[in-house]
Amino acid sequence: MKLWNRAAVALKDGPSLIAADDILTAAVVKATSHDELSIDTESAQFIYRHVLSSPSSLKHLVSLISSRVKRTRSWAVALKGLMLMHGFFLCKTTVAESIGRLPFDLSSFGEGSSRIMSKSGGFNLFVRAYFAFLDRRSILFHDGNRHRYNEESSVLIRLVIIRKMQIIVDSLIRIKPIGENMNIPLINEAMENVISEIMEIYGWICRRIAEVLPNVHSKIGKTEADLALKIVSKSTKQGGELKKYFEFCKDLGVSNAQEIPNFVRIPEADVIHLDELVRTSEIDSCEESVERTEIVEEEEEEEIETKPELVSDLITLDHDEEAPASPPRIVVVDIPDLISF
Repeated sequence: MKLWNRAAVALKDGPSLIAADDILTAAVVKATSHDELSIDTESAQFIYRHVLSSPSSLKHLVSLISSRVKRTRSWAVALKGLMLMHGFFLCKTTVAESIGRLPFDLSSFGEGSSRIMSKSGGFNLFVRAYFAFLDRRSILFHDGNRHRYNEESSVLIRLVIIRKMQIIVDSLIRIKPIGENMNIPLINEAMENVISEIMEIYGWICRRIAEVLPNVHSKIGKTEADLALKIVSKSTKQGGELKKYFEFCKDLGVSNAQEIPNFVRIPEADVIHLDELVRTSEIDSCEESVERTEIVEEEEEEEIETKPELVSDLITLDHDEEAPASPPRIVVVDIPDLISF
C-alpha cells in the first residue's frame, strides 16, 4: 500500500518538480505534496529557515504556495499549504504580519462533492475550518492596520482587541477531525499547530485581561464596562470549551495536548461588579466620539459574521520577547481565567 501511495504521489507531483526552476520552488512542491499520510518536514523547515534569513523572500513564497493551493482539489495539498502558511506565524517571523488576507480562498473547498458519499468529506471540512481561522488571524495581525495594543492604547481599544482575539480562539476550536479515517499523522500534526496557537493566543488574552480590567471603573463609561462584561462572560464560557477541546485532542493522541491546562473561572463577584457598572454608568451621548462608536460597531459586526471580514487592529504577541522553541507555558498571575499547569 505504501509503495502504491508513493507511486501515486510521484505521478501527481512529478511534473511540478520537473518544472521547478529553483530550489525554493521545489521545496514548496515537496512540502505541499499529494501524500496524504505525512508531510515533508525537512522541506518545510528549509523554507522557514530561508524566510528567517531572508525576510524579503516571503512574498515570493506566499505566491508559490498560493499557486499550488488555488489549482488543487486535493485536501492534502490544500491543508499542507495552510500549515506552511501558518508556520510563518508560528516560527515568529515578524514579516508574516505583512501577509494580510490570504491570497487564496478555501472557504468552500470540496463543497462540489457529496459530504456523505465522499471519503474526503471530513478532510474537506477540516480544510475549510483551518482556512477560516488562518485567514481571520492573518488579517487581524496585518501590520497596515490602525490600532496597536500597547500601554498608550485607550481602554476601549484594548478591550476591543481582546474581544477579537477571543473570536480567533473560537475559530481555532472549530478545527476538529470528525471521522475515524482522519486519525492519521498529517491531521495530528495540523492539530499540534492548533494547540500551539491556542496556548499562545489564550495566554496573551489572559495577560491582557490582567492588565486592562483594573482600569475598568465607573468613570470610564458604559461602553467600556459593557464590553468588559462581554469579555468576562465569554472568557468564563470559553474556558469550559477549551477544557473539552483539550480532552478531545488528548484522546486523539495530539502530542502537545496530553497535559490539560487548568482553566480557572472568573469569580462571580467580579462579574456582578462589571454588571453593576453597565447598569449604573451614565455617559453623555455628546461625549461619545465617532471613533468609539466605529470601534464598537466593528467589533459587533465581526462577531456575527460567518466568514472572516477585514478588521482594523494590529495585535503583537510580545514579539520583543525571546521566541520559545516549543509552545510556551502560560505564566499564572493573580487574576482569574488564566491557564495554569
